[in-house]
Amino acid sequence: MAKPKPPVEAVVDTAVHPLFARLREEAGFAEFSGATLETMLEAPGLKMVLFAEDPNLRRETLDIAVIGPELRKALGAAVASGWYTAVSEGRALGARYGIRKFPAVALFRGAEYLGAAEGLMGWDEYIQALVEIGSREKGPSRTIAILQKTED
Repeated sequence: MAKPKPPVEAVVDTAVHPLFARLREEAGFAEFSGATLETMLEAPGLKMVLFAEDPNLRRETLDIAVIGPELRKALGAAVASGWYTAVSEGRALGARYGIRKFPAVALFRGAEYLGAAEGLMGWDEYIQALVEIGSREKGPSRTIAILQKTED
């Protein structure tokens, strides 16, 4: 008798995955990369930015694709736009702002980075952190995070 084959794990393609389609089409988040970073920074007002990694390597990315739009709704009209990193560049883009734990939900006012809620959290923790970050006049002192690439 032949052994059953192990299940094949589905590959997540963010261009077509339903959670990312919802993020873009229903929640109005726009994707950006290093090449289009200036476009994001030039957008006016308070911006929510999701820094995430490849969901094929870090399943938490799928969680933040669900949580991000809900957080944006909770903050209401205070947030002018929503953005998320191209997952292939999320870690590198986050390192520019000193982000060490992914996924992260950051707030920018204009081009000014105000801070980020790093890692997955409980709902109340997210709200408390984002309200505090959004009330800042300016961001934290800039640090550059040197992150090692992880192999999973």
